[in-house]
Amino acid sequence: MTNIKSPNSETFQLAKKLLLDWDLVAFPTETVYWLWANALDTKAVSKIFQLKNRPSDNPLIVHVWYKKDISKYWIISNPIEKKIIEKLMPWPITILLRKRENIPDIVSSNPFVWIRIPSNQVALKLLKTCDLAIAAPSANISTKPSPTSAQMVYEYFWNKLDLIIDWWDCNVGIESTVVKVDEYSQCLPMTDWDCKISYNIIIMRPGFVSKEDLQDLFMDNKNVSVEYSTQLSNISPGNLHRHYSPNAKVEIINDLTQEIFKEKFDTKISWSPHIKLWLILTQEFINSHQKILNQYKDYIHVFPRWSRNDLITCAQKIFNIYNLCDKLNINYILIEGLPEIWLWYSIMNRIKKSAEK
Repeated sequence: MTNIKSPNSETFQLAKKLLLDWDLVAFPTETVYWLWANALDTKAVSKIFQLKNRPSDNPLIVHVWYKKDISKYWIISNPIEKKIIEKLMPWPITILLRKRENIPDIVSSNPFVWIRIPSNQVALKLLKTCDLAIAAPSANISTKPSPTSAQMVYEYFWNKLDLIIDWWDCNVGIESTVVKVDEYSQCLPMTDWDCKISYNIIIMRPGFVSKEDLQDLFMDNKNVSVEYSTQLSNISPGNLHRHYSPNAKVEIINDLTQEIFKEKFDTKISWSPHIKLWLILTQEFINSHQKILNQYKDYIHVFPRWSRNDLITCAQKIFNIYNLCDKLNINYILIEGLPEIWLWYSIMNRIKKSAEK
């Protein structure tokens, strides 16, 4: 695996050369591993779509290393966008801004482009070394689980990439929160002068920065609201198309009874004794349903997803677990549902996407 290298000045210079020569580089951030290309070069960006088999209407996120670089490529339109950038970047959050003419349409066919500054210090050093705007989706085959290690990237692409930079496993493990800010005026009836401007922060893709985090950031401003998007749209990455899916069929359970087990497993076990069934559960769920699980211990494998009190680890490992399921040729996955608040909401977003067929 000679294309996997450690981060150092020599590796960064090689990455810069490859990026300037229209090639792609796989690199970690705090969220997942990304596939990087020079965002200003149409030929380089087109390689991302070809290598990933990514739909052309699925927009890309562009990364920069310094807040002052944002004005080179985007227009900040209101004080809410400005505050999100000032207070939450660098961090695992992505914001939609109006693009300038130097961003090619292949990155995004609409007037807006997603912008992010990662908090991973190695990623920032490479961005600074290259001094480029970097278009970067996750370094996986489209629809598959996002990679959280250099080894996962290698297993997706083998030697199709000249360089994969290895910096351990990602410490967040799911993609960034994606937001856009809508601005609208509220006027008193029969007037066009007594108006106030309000803002709505719409979370297009949930991530490590939660709805509650954004509400706390603007808790002193009654003219700002935060909500999750209820519409599927190709304006946001990870929104319109199937994502994060292992090869196995995935189903979500919120409780476990003898009847559910009979419905989910008895038919499959009688159909083929060789079918591989996997349960991904928290330790609390296992403890509550140990009697039922013991009855099927010869036919299923229970994989603890750690504890509901350790959501960070749940987020970090979900794609790793899916990757392991593919390696073991698991046919059927039953995964525990989680309460949809805080970071749980983001984890469940990935799980629900993975269950879509």
